[in-house]
Order: sequence, then C-alpha cells, then structure tokens
Amino acid sequence: MRHWYRMSTQIIGRACWLVVLAASAAAAQASPGPKTVTLLPTYVPDSHLNYSVVIHSSIGTRATLDTTAAVDMHVLSGATPGNFDAELKFTKYATTVKADLPADQTNLEQQSSAIDHAALTMTPAHFRVSPGKVEVIARPNGADFDQPVEMLEELVRTDGLPNGPVAVGNHWTFTRSRDIPTMNFSVALAMDCSLTAFGEQNGQPTATIVIHSHGSTPLPPGSLPGSQEMASQGLVPEASVAFDTDATSVYRAKDAVLESTTSETNNQMHIKFIGPSPNAQTMDTTIHSTSTVRLESHGNE
Repeated sequence: MRHWYRMSTQIIGRACWLVVLAASAAAAQASPGPKTVTLLPTYVPDSHLNYSVVIHSSIGTRATLDTTAAVDMHVLSGATPGNFDAELKFTKYATTVKADLPADQTNLEQQSSAIDHAALTMTPAHFRVSPGKVEVIARPNGADFDQPVEMLEELVRTDGLPNGPVAVGNHWTFTRSRDIPTMNFSVALAMDCSLTAFGEQNGQPTATIVIHSHGSTPLPPGSLPGSQEMASQGLVPEASVAFDTDATSVYRAKDAVLESTTSETNNQMHIKFIGPSPNAQTMDTTIHSTSTVRLESHGNE
C-alpha cells in the first residue's frame, strides 16, 4: 500500500496554483472611487516582476512539505494590452519535508530534492499569452520539471478575465483544463469568479478577485503507474481524483500587475483495489495546501 500512497502524492501534486492573473485597467471616477473595472492585462515591455512564493502542504496526517521560492518574470519586448510573451525562472526554490514514517521521509525527501534542483537549474520557461489562451513556447523536458513549470505558468495565466467591464459583486465563469503530466491526462475545472472589492495597496488603487475552482474525474483504466504489475497479481486499481481551490488575488488597477494572492487547496485521490479478496480494499489520499504569492519588486517601469 505504501507504494500507492507515494505514487498518489506525485499524481495529484503539491498545490493547485489556480491563480487567475487577470488585469485591471480602472475606469475610475474622481469620487468616491471606481464603479467598474475593465480586466485587461497590460505589462511594460522588457520589465521584470519579482515574486515571492510560500507553500505549506499536508499529506493526510502523515507528512508536511514547506516550500519557499522566488520567481523572476521577464516580460519580453513587443507586449501590448492583453498580449505578451514572458520568460520565467526561479531564483530560489527550497523544500523542507517532515514525515511520520522513515520510508515516507526518505521517499519524499528524494522527490523534493529532485524537484528543487530542477527548479533552480532549469532554463527559463517561455510563455505566450493572449486573451483566454496561454501557450508554452519553450520549457525543459523531464518529469522533475513538470511541477516547477506548472507553477510558473500560473503566474502568467489571464484566462479568468471577464468579457467587458465588471463591478463589485459581478460574477463570471469559465472552464479550464488541468494537466496530469505523469498520466498524459487532464481534468476539466469549473472556475467561478467574482470581483469582491476595490481598495488600495502600496499606495496604488487595486481590485480584488475571488476564484473558486473545482473538478473531479475517474482516471483511465490502467493509467496508474504499476497497474500492469498489479494486474498480473489479479489486483485491479480503479482511481479517481478531485481538485478544489479557493483563491483571493489583489491586482494593481492601473496596469493589472498582480500584487498578492492567497489560496487554499484540497486535492484528493481515491483508489479502489478490486481483486481476489471478497472485500475490495480502498485507499484515500488528501493533500491540503495553503500558498501565498507576493510581488516584491517591479523593475523598468
């Protein structure tokens, strides 16, 4: 069973960085403040945005992982409102693991060490963003890079933008796909978004967006690592995964630069083992994560 526990933590991931990086160009009045905002990402060409990232994850009651990271987001030349290319890289990435069982401690430390090293040594990931779309133009290949690249991709996503101006209390929805790279499979996530407040942060007018994302799906038969070996022993695993995240993001109104995000995620995997035993065995793994993303500096403005 321990093999399946470790495998499931790899599949459902550390944290679901479902941060919708919408932009806010304010349609403001002199007083008492803006009534609506048009969400359009506008970045300064050849600028650098530096973000700090902190993630705490609990794998059931058996283990915790704490990651601290820093990201340099370089907006390339040619950026226009709603469209830009960016190269992102980690300048810091370190994970601390604590597990109850020695075998889990060793396994998780090995996994985390490989991902930490990959994140710090990888070449920058290049993304191309247009309204409702993000393309990966270049990224390093290999499973150890999947989690770092996914984290960087979340920082450039703008697919949560509403079509037109919105006021406080307005809601909009869309669907996005979350890949599970280890299985060449994806999950459809329903995204429920709302503009909850106008405010001020670091002396700049801001807009706050709250997003709830959720989705679940059964996994294809035989898709779990080790399924063929288990089948040869007469044991067939049937699995399903579920994702649920709440995120609150604060954007600088004048150019839609993300100031900060906090999020809470619950990822679950359920495996039912069908075999010669009269009673099918089941295994459930839950990963609860909290994360914060904060803009530390914005150069070349």
